[in-house]
Amino acid sequence: MENWCWERQSLDLFARHWKTGEPIPEDLYLKMRQARNYRAANAQMRQLSFGFVDLKLHREYDANQDGSVVEYSRRILEQFSPAPLPPEHAMILAFTHLFGSPVGYGAGYYSYKWAEVLDADAFSLFLERGVFDRETGLRFRRQILEKGNSEEPADLYRAFRGRDPELSALLARQGLQ
Repeated sequence: MENWCWERQSLDLFARHWKTGEPIPEDLYLKMRQARNYRAANAQMRQLSFGFVDLKLHREYDANQDGSVVEYSRRILEQFSPAPLPPEHAMILAFTHLFGSPVGYGAGYYSYKWAEVLDADAFSLFLERGVFDRETGLRFRRQILEKGNSEEPADLYRAFRGRDPELSALLARQGLQ
């Protein structure tokens, strides 16, 4: 829901100078938007690497065939890194998301990125129709929020958006498209 806080229409409702009451100046607003996406491609690749290594470790890794889990993970992570990782790189040993959860969190890290795709794509409908479009808001409430976990999430999303999610909205939001 923080999407609305990045839109000028929303900011102008509450983000004002404490003495003068003036809204955020346009040049500052534009700088804020640019700063939001600073190094977005690197962050994207980092998150993708975490999801990829998580799935590989939980679905394909075989100690007899693949050797050290640290070396195996480093080889995977390096494919997403802009620079070679040092031989002693052992981030995987501190990545508690993968193995530290008592509720079976393993092989689910990709869901962070998938949630971003859904979030950006859903919000793009508000951008198309107006950030405060009442009809879109009601549709979101009725098709997603009110239904909760009563139906398949993918079906709920399609009912709201009228189609499957698309990656393009996330890439656009991050300034990558």
